[in-house]
Amino acid sequence: MRIRKRYIKGPVNITIAASVRSPDIRALAISAGWAGYEAIYCTINAGVDVSNLTIANIPSGLLTVINRGRIGAEINTAFGIYTRVNIFIDNAGGTIFGTGGRGGDGGAWRIGNAFDTSYQATGPSGVGGYGSGFSNYTPLALLPGYPGTPGSSQATGGPSTGGSITSTGGRGGDCGALGQSGQAGSSGSASGNYTLLQIYSPYPGGAPGNYIDGNAYVTWLATGTRLGNAI
Repeated sequence: MRIRKRYIKGPVNITIAASVRSPDIRALAISAGWAGYEAIYCTINAGVDVSNLTIANIPSGLLTVINRGRIGAEINTAFGIYTRVNIFIDNAGGTIFGTGGRGGDGGAWRIGNAFDTSYQATGPSGVGGYGSGFSNYTPLALLPGYPGTPGSSQATGGPSTGGSITSTGGRGGDCGALGQSGQAGSSGSASGNYTLLQIYSPYPGGAPGNYIDGNAYVTWLATGTRLGNAI
């Protein structure tokens, strides 16, 4: 009886040579001749940015990501890389990052007469800045994040009430750098002959984003630069 031998092809190599948002590695591999069972080596060239890399529809253990550029999260997104299949990552010379944390909103003081709402003031607080990360619009670009905004003042009263009072909201905290927590907001303040009615505490800075969601599925061949949290 004649035995037919199955021909096993070698690994499939694909290269990402231009910055791209959420590339479909499976589709790229199929275009390169992948039949569904060979190893895939995906190289991200130096100088190339890739955002929100999601690994899907590839069997466990077949994919190796060779990152020489930057893989990261877009502003207001949760991850740089997401996987629920086993993969290998060689990040030698590359960077993988989560977003910077959002700055905390500022605090405020409510002052005045508890029984007379017309003689009360609460200065609007500043808003914390959004963290750094890739843009969520085209073209893909790295944004440094935003500083917090200053608080503003509210005044009331006058000679008939015994003098004016002013409440000033605290400044919002600045955003975090890539993979770093945001800064806390500042406390509010007040001036004049006032009665303190309530203090609104400033908010702490937000935590950094995740450079990887699915770290338990990754074998790190080289760690390179990784900024942020891993879950």
